[in-house]
This record gives sequence, structure tokens and C-alpha cells, in this order.
Amino acid sequence: MIKIGRVIVSLEMREVYLENRLLQVGSRAFDILELLIRAAGKTVTKDEILRHVWPNSVVEENNIHVQLSALRKIFGADSQVIRTISGRGYRLTIPVDASEPAGSHGAGTAGRAGAASRSSLPVCHAPLIGRDAAIADVARALKSTPIVTLLGSGGIGKTQLGIAVARSIAALSDREVCFITLASVENGQAAINLVADALGVERAAADIPLQSLVAAIQGRKLLVLLDNCEHVIESAAAICELLVQASADLRILATSREPLRTRDEKFYWVAPLDMPEAGAGSQAILACASVRMFLAQMHALNTVVDSDRGSLEMVATICRRLDGVPLALELAAARAAVFGIRKLMAELDDRFQSLTGGRRTAPPRQQTLAAALDWSYRLLGTTERVVLQRLGVFPARFSLEAACAVAACARLSCNEVTEAIVGLASKCFLMTTVDSKTKEYFLLETTREYALRKLHESDEADEVMSRRASYFAPAYEEPYARVFGAAALGGKRAVQAVASR
Repeated sequence: MIKIGRVIVSLEMREVYLENRLLQVGSRAFDILELLIRAAGKTVTKDEILRHVWPNSVVEENNIHVQLSALRKIFGADSQVIRTISGRGYRLTIPVDASEPAGSHGAGTAGRAGAASRSSLPVCHAPLIGRDAAIADVARALKSTPIVTLLGSGGIGKTQLGIAVARSIAALSDREVCFITLASVENGQAAINLVADALGVERAAADIPLQSLVAAIQGRKLLVLLDNCEHVIESAAAICELLVQASADLRILATSREPLRTRDEKFYWVAPLDMPEAGAGSQAILACASVRMFLAQMHALNTVVDSDRGSLEMVATICRRLDGVPLALELAAARAAVFGIRKLMAELDDRFQSLTGGRRTAPPRQQTLAAALDWSYRLLGTTERVVLQRLGVFPARFSLEAACAVAACARLSCNEVTEAIVGLASKCFLMTTVDSKTKEYFLLETTREYALRKLHESDEADEVMSRRASYFAPAYEEPYARVFGAAALGGKRAVQAVASR
């Protein structure tokens, strides 16, 4: 870490802090700052800056002035720390206090608390939108709890939130951070081996015993970010419980689509980004995190969305229909950048065919909307899969009684349906209400569309629709009863008509 006046800079993490607060610094401004720091007080010429910051572009000298102005605002009262050397270039005039040597990428004198100890955290160049309160809440929970698990559906942003929390803790404490992603492992032993490698355990054999992890954490004030636990959940739980029982100084932040169910574990449900209400005004729309993220993604793709009322309402509708899920919004922005938001709106009824343009470097499960749900669906038990697809016929909230009436049959008892609902809720497929006296359940729109696809692929769509019609028919007036009655006869159009209500 490098201290310049009141500002602290991490070259490894490409981060700038002012009075323990992380600042948003553009990548080109940071490149210039890094160049000045590494020059150690020597003058850096304008040509050197242009070659370093814009290596493959021809730009005007004014671009340097713009970035330097942004840097000087960061330094505030110390803005003269960056001095202009007339006709030559620029240099830092205040000596830097470096716990990380300015010309080196090595570990700082603070030992494991230095920049090298945090280098295992992926660098995030884009700001995390709409998660400030979540970062503070999770960091606070980790002060008093050895294990906190971030729970949420696929694409909700658990990993990015975990990284942001770990980075904030590392910046404000002497705690070492170790980032371990289990996404690529296929079984429990592979998970243990991967954790052992990350903690620095020397291998005496191909497979490492679980107990050998204990020695690796002794004497270390450590935060382990254990990412993507859901497909090896039992081994992840065993690892976490063993480690926190062996060291009072250890903290574990896990991400998963279901709880680890270990001792002393706290859950943090990662909610979708907030979405505009129908009929919201332009300012209210722009204030919502889901809208800000969608527009930021569009901007990153060099696409500008018109700020007129009609365009903003379409963006608001897109965010609502995609449930404020960051991955879905990212895929939608990529589509809209090519075809426009009006066509994207028309394609949302067939979202699994259109939202496929994920980053090539992303894991396969994050490259399409369907793949994100397929990953979670494969982790469900057989009964949970059957119940999920049957629950897809509910367009809004429903009670446990209604779920049993529709999902239970001669081959599946109400008790089995109830247990499946518990499993679906814990695995973030099924949402529950928190504002009513009677517990109710609902599916996010994208999850419901996925469940209906699975239902129509089965041979029981007409049967399930018929049970739904029978349950609700007494509560509806004659026009609705006629629709339900048609569904009971088994016509495909009627099935789809009922599902859309």
C-alpha cells in the first residue's frame, strides 16, 4: 500500500482510498497515477504518459489534462502533489510512504496484510451498483460470526458482492484474504485439494486429508472467500466447520445457492436489484439500481439510451420483467446494444432464445440465461424438479394449500410436495413473502418461464392445468371458469392461456 498525503493507493488492486473510503477512479486516471508513483519523484513526460495510457491510439494532449484534473480532485487540499513541469511533463512532489515498494509488485512490509495478500481477489474495474448497504451489512456480520453465506439464485451477483466485501475488509484491517472458487471442481475431494493448495498446504499425496487443512491456518488472521459451493455443498460445509472450529481468528464468507447448514452460520439473502414500480416517474426510474446497471452496461457497449419518457419506461419494464437480476440485465444490454430496446422488449416472451450473448470468458453457466438456470436445475432432486415445473402454472403468489392442490397427485403426496417446497425455497428457486400473516410463495418471472418450459416438455402439462383450474374455478366468475374449463379439456392454446394469466 502506498500513502500519498491522505490518500492510500494499492497498485496491485488498482484501488484508491481516502480516509478508509474506496474511491471510484477511472482506469486511465489510475494508469497515470501509477506511472507517477513508479517514477519516484522524477518527471514523467507527456509522451511517456501517452505511450503508457493510450498505447494503440492517437489522442490529443487535452486527454492528459482531463485525467490529471480528475486525480487532483481526489487529492483535494493536496492537489499540488501532482506538479506540472512546464514544457516537460509532470511529477509527484510529496514523498510516498510505501508499505509496497513503488517499483515492485512484491508483498509489503505489513506481511500478509499487504497488497500481495489481497492479490488473489479478482480485480473489478466496474463499480458494484446498488450493493453499498449489502457490503456494509455482510462486513458487519463477519465481525461477530465465523461463517456468513451469501445466498441467491444464479446470476444474482453473489460472487461480485463477496469480492467487494472481502476487499473492504482487507482495506480496513490487517486480515489476510484468500479467494477460492470451487466452480471447476467436480467432487468433494477435489474441493479439499483446491482449498489446500490455496492455503499453502504441501502435498505428500495426490489427495489431501481434510484434517491437514488445520495446520495451514494456525496463527493466521484469515478471511477465506469460498465461492460457488452449491454443487459440492457437503464437502464445502465440512471444510468450513472444520476450519472455524480450529481457529478463532478465521472468518469464512461463502457463496452458494443453498445454505451450508453448519454451526454458527449466518445467511445473507442477496436480493435482486431494486426495480421501478409500474408508472414511476423518470427520476424514480433512474434512481433504481437495476436501471442504473442496465444503462451502465449499455454505456460500456458504446450505446446511449434516449432519456425521453417512453425510452425510460421501456427500460423500466425490461428491468421488472428480468426481475432485477444482474446477469439477465447484462445479457439484455448486450442484445439491446445490437437491436435496440424496443426489439428487446418484444423478445422477452422468448427470453431463453434471445438472452445468449454472455462474455466469452465467463463460465458456461453465465453465458446464457438458460444455462444459468440449467446449472441450478441439475442440482435439484427428482421430486423438487417435478414440483418446480408444476408450480410454474401460478402467475402470482400462492399458498401452500394451493401448491399441494396443484402439485400433489396419486404419485406424489402432500407431504412430499411440502418437503420439495422447503428444498426449492432453500435453493433460491422459490421466493417467500415476508409482509403477510399467512406465508405465501412465488416464482420470479424468469424462473416461472423456465418451469413452464419444463412442464410443457413433460407429458403432464394438461393434467396440472386441469388441477389448477379445478382449484381456482369456484373463486372466478364465468369468463374465467370457461377458460379453466377449456384447459381441463387439454387444448394446448388453453394451457398457455391459463399459464399467462
